[in-house]
Amino acid sequence: MMERKLTILYGSQSGTAQDLAEQIWRESKMYFFRGNVLPMDEYDVSEMISERFVVCVCSTYGQGEEPDNMKRFWKFLLRKSLPTDSLRQVHFAVLGLGDSRYPKFNYVAKKLHKRLLQLGGVALLPVGLCDDQHDLGYGAVFLPWINQLWNQLGRIAPLPAGQYKLPESPREFRWNVNIVKDGNSTTTAAIDLYADVKMPNGFQTMVVENRRTTTPDHFQDVRMITFEKKAVPWCPGDVLYVRPQSSDESLDQLFEIFHQHELNLTRETVVEVKAIDSEMPVPSILQKPLPLVAIAQQYWDLTAIPRARAFAVLAKNCTNELEREKLIEFSQYEGQEELFSYANRPRRTILEVLQDFPHATKSLTPEALFELFQPMKPRAFSIASAVESGKLQILVAVIEYRTKLSVPRRGLCSHWLKRLVPGDMINAWVRKSTFQLPTDNKIPLVMIGPGTGLAPFRGILQEREFSENPTSAPLVLFFGCRSSTADFHCEKDLKRMVQSGMLQLFCAFSRDQPDKVYVQHLIRKEGVLLKKLLVENGGYVLLSGSSKNMPQAVKEALIEAIGDEQYIEEMIKANRYQEETWA
Repeated sequence: MMERKLTILYGSQSGTAQDLAEQIWRESKMYFFRGNVLPMDEYDVSEMISERFVVCVCSTYGQGEEPDNMKRFWKFLLRKSLPTDSLRQVHFAVLGLGDSRYPKFNYVAKKLHKRLLQLGGVALLPVGLCDDQHDLGYGAVFLPWINQLWNQLGRIAPLPAGQYKLPESPREFRWNVNIVKDGNSTTTAAIDLYADVKMPNGFQTMVVENRRTTTPDHFQDVRMITFEKKAVPWCPGDVLYVRPQSSDESLDQLFEIFHQHELNLTRETVVEVKAIDSEMPVPSILQKPLPLVAIAQQYWDLTAIPRARAFAVLAKNCTNELEREKLIEFSQYEGQEELFSYANRPRRTILEVLQDFPHATKSLTPEALFELFQPMKPRAFSIASAVESGKLQILVAVIEYRTKLSVPRRGLCSHWLKRLVPGDMINAWVRKSTFQLPTDNKIPLVMIGPGTGLAPFRGILQEREFSENPTSAPLVLFFGCRSSTADFHCEKDLKRMVQSGMLQLFCAFSRDQPDKVYVQHLIRKEGVLLKKLLVENGGYVLLSGSSKNMPQAVKEALIEAIGDEQYIEEMIKANRYQEETWA
């Protein structure tokens, strides 16, 4: 019988593609497949010619870029010397994760699918294009796509006579978890899970200042946080990555849940995570005995909205029939709309879910906890200063809002950053900007950055201000906020640049007059200027801010302002119209 090997590779920037790749791996065990699940750059791509079945899961980052842990893999596949029949024995499937608000939606997955075909590979099914904008999230495409994958593999590689698909995966958990010591361990305050993790352009830095830029009575707290400048350089528009930590409130809530449900797990409980086999290795940061409080503070995202997988884990050993029935419903494709109404719409956290299902929570094991709690993902912030300023600064909106739930929703990372005080040390790293600026600084820049979308443009403007020739090209900024007196970020800097003649500034203060005014309204009025800068002088448009409605409204306003929709589309194709937005 032919070996049932399925290799699963992922390119993941934030961890979601990895989560889905691991889910495919877990389900593959129901069909008796074996094989590793790996980041693409940890796989020896030269071995692909001898593979029979390969699944690739990849996200698209920024302006159509591949994730960091896929770059070497992709570079190899692009070699012109590779024969066009290299992968003739390989049956492959590609699943993409993207956001349809971006012009290059799922660009990386589409490119990869096309390249594998060019190299002779046989597609098991069309490329799956998951969309973060869908009400049901990535699951709307992923769940039917994975069912099609198993059906197709079943036709090409049927199970031998007498062997049948298992009703559930025999690999319920990633790893084995042993309790090494319980209670009264030494202090955990100094434990840094990521101390030995070396990131490219990584460094440790100290908080110098954490200043609120909005007035105390304004509805939103926005922070300009200044860090000690390190030797690591950055360019205008680059981003700073940080790893947040759970709040004391969340940690108290977690261990109170453990106590209430008699799980015999305390802050001091020391656990050891062990690999079951080589297919699913333990992350390096978990490869030593650790107190649960360190894992909960630095590794588990206690504020995450649980996905369908979490409900399947909770259902597994649940002794209450009503709870179990509801959990199974939430875990299946047919129940995704109900899951959206229960979890996604009100932004219900995993801790709140545990409280809602007490019988399921009472039956949890240490192994199950590592399935329930998603790994905490690093967060990215545009650097709001130039290297020449001698300061490393970010502009952060502290996220807090209400849903139908009684407790306000709070952003994990923004509230962690808010709590930092001068003298605190954090680990961080710099990543190249998704903005690709023209090398010729005589080319005009039209920057559109409402709210904290201003951050990358302040860095770009500062760099020009410190340069020998700051006014070499027209620099135009459309900025928007609620009030000229409440949330006009970096007001002194921008007015100084206007006064010096290097910047032309248009401000939309939406609540300073009876009729709301936004940046798109100002753009529509500046047709003559924008035609000159963009059409006659070949300028660039750079847009930064919320991905909700603003990008589309701005695009429509620009089309109206210059009177040529086709020209704007050509700018997008030529990378002269770039967006950096976030949900």
